[in-house]
Amino acid sequence: MDTYMSLFILGKNASEMSRPEVAELLYGMPAKYPGWRETQKFMHQVRSEVVAKAAGSRDFLDGELTFKAVAQIVEEIGERYGRWQDAECQDLKGALVKMEHNGTGQVLLQDFYGQALGGAWQFTESVEWLQQLGALDDSHSAVVIPNYVNAASNCLASSSVYSVCCINECDALLGHLEREIAAPEAYPEEILKIVAKLPSATISAPRDLSADLRTRLEEIANHHDGIVPLHGRLFFQWLHYAYPRECPYPHMAGTTNPISRNDWYESNPLVSEEEMQRWSASERPETVSPKAWKLEEDLVTKPKTKRRTWVRNMAFVVAAISFCMALARSASWSTTQASCLLPTHKKQHAC
Repeated sequence: MDTYMSLFILGKNASEMSRPEVAELLYGMPAKYPGWRETQKFMHQVRSEVVAKAAGSRDFLDGELTFKAVAQIVEEIGERYGRWQDAECQDLKGALVKMEHNGTGQVLLQDFYGQALGGAWQFTESVEWLQQLGALDDSHSAVVIPNYVNAASNCLASSSVYSVCCINECDALLGHLEREIAAPEAYPEEILKIVAKLPSATISAPRDLSADLRTRLEEIANHHDGIVPLHGRLFFQWLHYAYPRECPYPHMAGTTNPISRNDWYESNPLVSEEEMQRWSASERPETVSPKAWKLEEDLVTKPKTKRRTWVRNMAFVVAAISFCMALARSASWSTTQASCLLPTHKKQHAC
């Protein structure tokens, strides 16, 4: 089980390795992956639970496990591993939030590398590599917390089918909006009302949204004829402003190059200790603002029609027609009443 899990985490294929290579890989796991000891505890806990649940089965008799039993345990480990491993992601996020600069959702490189110099095994990626991952704000040399946490280099257990990555906390926030709105787009006031009441792991609710957040959302709506598409770069960018520690800053397609942890190891993108010391001793910027707002859209799908705008315009047309018809009926009634009082052949109409 330990051997299987070491191969699983590092994305290796045992059939492509010799027995000595597999043994060497397992022996070096504590150095390659600092969370290895905790992972072993997790595996053994799952093993105990599966064995206890299947007590009396032919595959779990007298303390002996058949191959089928071990396969069942490993399958259960795979089912639970993603959620369990996300606790490590939350620890990583927590460490970054402690270094956060003025609530911006960013960590200055001075503090980022300072932690590595202080003994933290993370935070050793080079500046060039952080740029490639899309986790660096070049304007003031700061690491964007959710972009770093959700970077592909933090994914484990990569295979040709899937990877085990940190759970993107922004997905749950967007999912709540989708359920409340039940449409692919919404008016700004509708979104603001929901977000003001929507908390995150680090944002309390209800809250008063800033004038800047309101202005930016109106800007997106103006860019789309009065509505805000929920599945486009601009709205994801707005979510980053609203939840700077949970929602990653969205880059335009093709501007970043995320890669797997395996490629990360092979590329060896670590910063040198001399470079970390240089950054740690550099002058700190006077002010740090959130990552620059860019009015660049990139929709998942382009809408065929502006449905809500069309409905709104039709509502105006119907209202106008109804008003005109009411005026016409009123005018007709007044004319009829007046004609009733006019004599015809010296006799008054009975109306």
